[in-house]
Amino acid sequence: MYNFLIASGLSLAAGAVSGLALGGLVYGIIPALLLLVGSYFLLLRRSIKQVEGISAQVGQIMATADKQSRAQARNQRAAKQSIERAVDQAISTLRTGYPIGQWQWGVRSQLDAQIGNLLFTSQRFKEAKPYLKTGFARLWTTRAMLGVCMYREQKFKEMNAAFDEAIQYNRKKQGLLYATYAWCVLSAKDGRSGDERRDEALDILTRGNSAMDGKDPMLGRNLDAVRNGKKMVMSGYGQQWYMFHLETMKMPRQAVRGR
Repeated sequence: MYNFLIASGLSLAAGAVSGLALGGLVYGIIPALLLLVGSYFLLLRRSIKQVEGISAQVGQIMATADKQSRAQARNQRAAKQSIERAVDQAISTLRTGYPIGQWQWGVRSQLDAQIGNLLFTSQRFKEAKPYLKTGFARLWTTRAMLGVCMYREQKFKEMNAAFDEAIQYNRKKQGLLYATYAWCVLSAKDGRSGDERRDEALDILTRGNSAMDGKDPMLGRNLDAVRNGKKMVMSGYGQQWYMFHLETMKMPRQAVRGR
C-alpha cells in the first residue's frame, strides 16, 4: 500500500512540476505516468527482495532441522522435537515480514500461506486453519490443506468451498487437487449414501481428467476405479499426497536375514 502511495505522490509532484515548466498541466501527464510506473516497480522490487530474504532464512532453518532429525533417526522423539522447534522458529521469522505487508499488497497473504503450510505439515491442524484461510488463495496447496482441515472437522460445505476455490485458480495445473477432493468426498461421513458420494466424486474426477487433458495418468486410473466401485489408490502421487496426512505412507518390509 505504501509503495503505491509513495509512487503516486512522486508521480503527482513530477506531473505538476513538468506541467508548470512546459506551460500546461497536460504536458505533465506523460512524465507523471512514467514516474508512477518506474517508482512503483522499484519499490515493489525492494519489497519482493525483502520477502525473498525472509523465505531464504526459513528454508535454511528447515534444511538444518531436517539434517538434525535425520541424524537423530533412532530417537524419534528428539527428531520430532527438532522439527517442532524449527517450525516455531520459521514461523517467528516469517512474522517479521508482516510490516512489509503494509508497503505492498499481497505480502501478508503470502506469508500466512507459508505459515499455514508449515503448521499443517507438522500436523498442527487447528493452528494452521486461520493462516490457511487468510493465505494466498492462488496457491493450490493452501486451499487444498484448508479443505482437508474442514474434512477433518466434518464441515463439508466449507470443505467443498475451499477445494472449489483451489480449482478455480488451478483448473488445468494440478491433477492431485482433483484427486484429493474426490478422495475426501468419498470418505466423508456427511449423511449421504455411498452412491451419492461416489457420483459426486466421479463428477470431480471427470472434470479433472478433462481439464488436465488426460496428462495425469493417476487421475485417469482413479476415475476408472471409482466407476467400477473400487477404492482410490493415491500412493502413485508419492510424497505430495502424503503431505495431506490423509493416509500414512506404508514402509517396505525389510527381510530378516539369518546368521
